[in-house]
Amino acid sequence: MKTNCELCGKETNEKVSYLEIETWEFDFLKKEKKDYYSICFECFDKHTNHFIDQDTQHESRKKRSQSVNREIQEEIEAMLGSEG
Repeated sequence: MKTNCELCGKETNEKVSYLEIETWEFDFLKKEKKDYYSICFECFDKHTNHFIDQDTQHESRKKRSQSVNREIQEEIEAMLGSEG
């Protein structure tokens, strides 16, 4: 199913999960809580490259990635628990 990119409005069928939105700090998209956001790869790539290029301390990036990994792990455990 095709929708429009939430950043540029171009038609796309690409989606970005809320965990990726959190990881890459798309703060301007967090107005509504969704599991997936329609964002074309071009816009996602531009945003993430801009984010990486910013002067962010390596240690804070490392801490953020560890916390996201923990969130992902908890979600996986919750999903596996609900199947059993």
